[in-house]
Amino acid sequence: MTIPIIPRKSSAAAAASSALQWAIKKSWRWLLGLFGLVLAWHALKGVAWTTVLDLLNRLSPFAVSILVVINLLMLPLMAARWWLLLRSLGEPVGLLPTCVYRIAANAVNYLTPGPHFGGEPLSIYLLHNRQGTSLSSAATSVAVDRLLELLASFLVLTLCLVTLTFVESDPLKGIQGLFFVIAILAVLTWTLSALFTGRRPLSRSLLLLIRLYSRSFPALFSKTGSLTDIIVQGETMAESLFRQHRYHFLLANLFSLGHWFAIFAEFWLMSFFLGFPLSFAQLTAVVVVARLAFFTPLPAGIGVLETALPWTTDTLGLGSGLGLSLCLIIRFRDILFSLAGLGFTMKYLTCQGKAGIINV
Repeated sequence: MTIPIIPRKSSAAAAASSALQWAIKKSWRWLLGLFGLVLAWHALKGVAWTTVLDLLNRLSPFAVSILVVINLLMLPLMAARWWLLLRSLGEPVGLLPTCVYRIAANAVNYLTPGPHFGGEPLSIYLLHNRQGTSLSSAATSVAVDRLLELLASFLVLTLCLVTLTFVESDPLKGIQGLFFVIAILAVLTWTLSALFTGRRPLSRSLLLLIRLYSRSFPALFSKTGSLTDIIVQGETMAESLFRQHRYHFLLANLFSLGHWFAIFAEFWLMSFFLGFPLSFAQLTAVVVVARLAFFTPLPAGIGVLETALPWTTDTLGLGSGLGLSLCLIIRFRDILFSLAGLGFTMKYLTCQGKAGIINV
């Protein structure tokens, strides 16, 4: 009589246990978001808001219009690398759809833990389902685009950090900084040359780390097989594109550097309109801190940006109000773009058969 009941109880208990384990595994994402909110609250609780409001009131309609125009011009510059890679693969997707898909993917990247990653499956899905791009070409373009973006970020941020470290009056420090920059450029040049000549430096470096430390840290390297396969595939794709379309590949990297130049210009203009024209060293420090905040595993760098940027401007003798004002402008801009990206995402996922104002 009771035999049928026991399996039900055990299966229910097993299901509850499985659900609890899944929730525990996923709870770290919520904990990161909660930690970021607490960090942001701690950073903002003692702010002199009157000073911040006075600075923001300096933004005239003309200044706001200039900042809006710059951000709109940055969109095609940001998506041009991906657009060019698609053309190199024989998939002539228009620049406007590429921009819209990038906005949608960036919205997912912005609102999920970790930098740069999160919206890539959406990018592949949109290319395949709305543009008819093959899955292999879509995945290849996204993978190589992300690889080039990471390489450009690594190069620019490293050079900026070296510049900040050795900007001193001591000539010896300047010489040391010059040699350090040359060494970094040499390592990066060797990595790129090895990558584009089939020697696969990234996957070989990972395999070397696995061989050296897998016995000491088995849990850390227990699931690196799929990661290694992905890296090998990305290196193979990058090599193939480089061999067949070298000029396109060079132009794609120039687009990356152009986007970074636009980032520096935007930060300088924001500070200028707020009444603080930054020197090169000050601008470099502000940009590096702001960009590194988004490389933290917190969603949108919440809490880190609010803490680091005011501290940086205060350390530079510009006052914490400037850093917080810049932070608020950045957050307002990013929220607007994220809302637009989420709107495009919902449109493409739920209203595929309906025509809209932007039907791309």
